[in-house]
Amino acid sequence: MKISIIGRPNVGKSTLFNRLAGSKLAIVGDMPGVTRDRKYANANLFGLNLQILDTPGVDPFSRNNSLAEGMNNQSFAAIKEADVVLFIVDAVDGITEYDKAIAEWVRLALKKTGNRPIILVKNKCEGKFVEDNFRSLGFGEGIAISAEHNLGIDELYEAICSFEIDGNDGEQNELLSTDTAVKIAIVGRPNVGKSTMINAIISEDRLLTGDQAGITRDAISVDYIFKGRKFSIIDTAGQRKKSKVNEKIEETAVLDAWRYIKQANVVVVVMDIKNPFEKQDVTISRKAFDEGKVVIFALNKSDTVENPEKVAKEIEERATKEFAQLPGAKCLLVSAKEKKGLARIFNVALELVDKWSVRIVTAQLNKWFSTAIAKNPPPLVNGLPIKLKYISQTNTKPPTFVIFANRAEHLPKSYERYLLNQLRESFKLAGIPLRLFVRQRENPHV
Repeated sequence: MKISIIGRPNVGKSTLFNRLAGSKLAIVGDMPGVTRDRKYANANLFGLNLQILDTPGVDPFSRNNSLAEGMNNQSFAAIKEADVVLFIVDAVDGITEYDKAIAEWVRLALKKTGNRPIILVKNKCEGKFVEDNFRSLGFGEGIAISAEHNLGIDELYEAICSFEIDGNDGEQNELLSTDTAVKIAIVGRPNVGKSTMINAIISEDRLLTGDQAGITRDAISVDYIFKGRKFSIIDTAGQRKKSKVNEKIEETAVLDAWRYIKQANVVVVVMDIKNPFEKQDVTISRKAFDEGKVVIFALNKSDTVENPEKVAKEIEERATKEFAQLPGAKCLLVSAKEKKGLARIFNVALELVDKWSVRIVTAQLNKWFSTAIAKNPPPLVNGLPIKLKYISQTNTKPPTFVIFANRAEHLPKSYERYLLNQLRESFKLAGIPLRLFVRQRENPHV
């Protein structure tokens, strides 16, 4: 069963969404308009499996405001998808003209999308609240809850259960399994076209877009299937310089974005092809690399430059200099506006994720190791040799290796880089972050 949560801004929709989901998935704040896109989550409410949709606030009064219009469209789409709609009002404020206008907006939306149950939910009932005639909104007396304090959720459950939904056999409308899906985080500076690119990929206006920077705040996960493989595409808030982040909500959105980046397999750094590798792009990329993620550079707006292939080659050369620790990083030409080059992101992502997950046979690895040492022995330190005994792969995602040696602490970093480069070249791991640790071999006679 799908449940959509709608209402005016700042009545606690995202707080209820988080309460039902059992996790702080949506950003909440005191200022209105924090949520700007539809956000999905699976929930289990007293044994009832649900898929819940958080929405932006409905603004029926705005005219010629593209952002408000886009948010209204997101709420309309959520109503169209839902089996049951929760219409949230603020019990402390009582009925406002805003609520009356939204109630009318909901009725018009139902005429266009078809009838479905509406449950009026009076939120913030943990303290003193207005005894108002909420029935006048046209959706019954309503259910009193406090999403923040977990009050009245059992009555909400009973109200949802009272509606028999055709075709609902109790099975959960699962999002793609996060265990099996390849997680791709789309990151970059504000206004480089991240949300537009995702909309182009899924051929749907799923995410709010516009010319102004900072429209995306919540990290939004979108399911996608490419060549039979499952993907979870995560749109994140634009990453600005820390000194320019001046809103608490924006600071929270940036931290939320980094939380999702840490969970991702692949990080696609979207850059404007005319202004690539600005300081924040480099910072984002290095952080993602430090987290051991596969990094792909998407050069967006490639339709705006002449001879984009030549420009891309120059940018790749620059990337090689900027990221000496990640040779072979892919720079892909894309145009979200023209819907060009998008499939290549997923082809490259699949190729790199398979390599990122590789485990090399120990015998094969040590045969390579002996050859690499013979080709270029480690230097003498203080006139004494460093003996490299053997190598072992200890982990994947990213591939992680440990070398055992005597006098391990004296092995130069330059020689470690030599071994990493040889590993990439010999096992075709270009563009993959690798981890190499040198450990002191214990003396069995001590």
